[in-house]
Amino acid sequence: MKSSGRKRKKRSKSRKKIKLSRKLIILICCIFVIIIVAAAIVWSRASEQMPADPLENETVNNASDSDAEKSQDTEKESDTDKESENVDGNNSGQDTSESIAGLDSGAASETVLQEGVQGLTLPYNIPGSGLVVRGISSYDGIYLEDGSDENISGVTVMLLQNAGETEVEYASVSVNRDGTPLQFEASALPAGATVVVQEKSRTPFQEGNYTDCSANVAEVNEFDMADEQIQIEETGEQEITVTNLTDQKIPAVRIFYKFYMEDEAAYVGGITYTAKITNLDAGASQTITPSHYLKGSSKIMMVRTYDTAD
Repeated sequence: MKSSGRKRKKRSKSRKKIKLSRKLIILICCIFVIIIVAAAIVWSRASEQMPADPLENETVNNASDSDAEKSQDTEKESDTDKESENVDGNNSGQDTSESIAGLDSGAASETVLQEGVQGLTLPYNIPGSGLVVRGISSYDGIYLEDGSDENISGVTVMLLQNAGETEVEYASVSVNRDGTPLQFEASALPAGATVVVQEKSRTPFQEGNYTDCSANVAEVNEFDMADEQIQIEETGEQEITVTNLTDQKIPAVRIFYKFYMEDEAAYVGGITYTAKITNLDAGASQTITPSHYLKGSSKIMMVRTYDTAD
């Protein structure tokens, strides 16, 4: 009888241990479930903050314009004009606008950038021209002047205004900083307009004594838009459609365009890009995606037609 009682006590203790083990297992399972649910909530919230496409804001740069033909004759095309022959566009207009915006807190035509610049009292009227230097400063962002779109830092830029009554087809502005020559080239600048021009040789900005500022300027009464021959429409973010309004084939059409910041009322880059179309039949249309053209960030400056496709 005593032996039987002892066995019952052992079984009872064993059952209690089993019950405790099951409770422990259940508790552990509950903890795992809570951890999994919490992790799912955190992941869900993090996913909502992530862009659907991580590349949606990535800029694809295209340097095809650097292969452009250049001409010394400003009637054909100034040295700062770069040609893009119906190649795919890019988003450098958006990046450039973001990079240059820090230079100005208002309309560029009212801005004066004098800090670190001695020798010239700004705004400075360049003798013998209608051009005014409104500022010289430092620039970080995309280099435009050769079509390469390379990222640069600390390059000298000039805020240049055409204060005359005629259009500037081409201008070369030089200034000396403590013995270092600086060169700025701009084309297709309307009367009253302001442009941010990057130094031609990418010379870094430094404080110093700026002297001997002069300019060579080619002017025209107005920029030809060839609107009796050609109709141009923006048909996409980077697309323009060109239509021949005449009853004859046009051997070649060149469209000249620049970056423009509406908020700052300023052109960005002395460079003027061109897109070329050849053999446009009478009444026909062609849709092209010019390199560096971006709706809302580009402005068409001139349209010219030619008697040959060359």
